[in-house]
Amino acid sequence: MAPSISCLFLAVLLSAGCEVITSSDQTCFEKEANKTYNCENLDLSEIPGTLPNSTESLDFSFNFLPAIQNTTFSRLINLTFLDLTRALEQGIHSPDGKSGVER
Repeated sequence: MAPSISCLFLAVLLSAGCEVITSSDQTCFEKEANKTYNCENLDLSEIPGTLPNSTESLDFSFNFLPAIQNTTFSRLINLTFLDLTRALEQGIHSPDGKSGVER
């Protein structure tokens, strides 16, 4: 196979596995299939409902979340890493007034 055709085939093959999650005309990029998503700096004000429940790692830094409720991430049952750098306006709220968040 000629080198230029090989490169084209490789580019098509690599891009075929890349899923894009959209919310408000912005995109979150899938970094690892159904596990790791990057939504960094997309001017989002909510967690996209299109993220799969299997998401384990989410970079939501440099967006705008007005506040986090105890239900904000409830459907992401496998979430173990969350980056909210410069994404929180008012903080994290729970019904009992405790943050319930470990750093």
